Amino acid sequence: MEPYVVKFVSTARGRGKTYIASQIVLKLKLKGYIVGVVKHHAHGDIDVVNKDSFIYRDAGADIVILSSERGGAIFIPRWVDDLRRVLSFINTPIVIVEGFKGSDIGDTIVIAENLKEAEELSKRVKNVIGVVVKNSDVKKPEEGMQAMQQFTFNEIERLVNFIENRALEFIENQTLRTNCKYCGFENCKAFAKAFAMSKTSWCPVALDVKLIVDDKVITLSPFVKRILKSTIEGLISSLKGVNEYRKRIFIEIVT
Repeated sequence: MEPYVVKFVSTARGRGKTYIASQIVLKLKLKGYIVGVVKHHAHGDIDVVNKDSFIYRDAGADIVILSSERGGAIFIPRWVDDLRRVLSFINTPIVIVEGFKGSDIGDTIVIAENLKEAEELSKRVKNVIGVVVKNSDVKKPEEGMQAMQQFTFNEIERLVNFIENRALEFIENQTLRTNCKYCGFENCKAFAKAFAMSKTSWCPVALDVKLIVDDKVITLSPFVKRILKSTIEGLISSLKGVNEYRKRIFIEIVT
């Protein structure tokens, strides 16, 4: 299943992205969720000791990855400064991202001095679902901003609840929403929360394992899907040259 991703972006440094995002990490962790962090450095090298990366670590993030044009915190020699590539190294169900304004992956929260600045930035980034502004005196939203959720720096709890609901809804939407109970939970909503807390690994019904014999799709039960997946994963994990962060496996048997 895909993780829920939410990005925090701003027009410039010093707007409070790290503060807001690290508070979200801290409070989601207190709720029991498993959270990863990606911090993007659009220019220059990654942070060193006692910089932003340590703020996220101290907030309780389960993993922190730093990415820049010159390299990544994992220090892979041929690093690709791309959010999709970075996410392949993270297996947490919720991922908080600071930066990557140009990416169309995940939801986006804009951090700004005021609504006017937020409106200008929202025209240049994708999937904006909310804005956080320092200027709490602004009451009336700018034209075109009415559809977005608005928060101030004093409304962290409300922002956390908003992101939590978005994350759980995103995870639940990856199930068939049939409340079949094959996963062992009362309904798909309960499964989504358990998945976000890493108390379960996948939806047995939504698990995409297909068996096609002579162009005919064979219907598989959740139990058989799990057996096939675990068996194949176990076998190929021991093979050299197999990508550890693989997303798709195709096997063809000709008789």
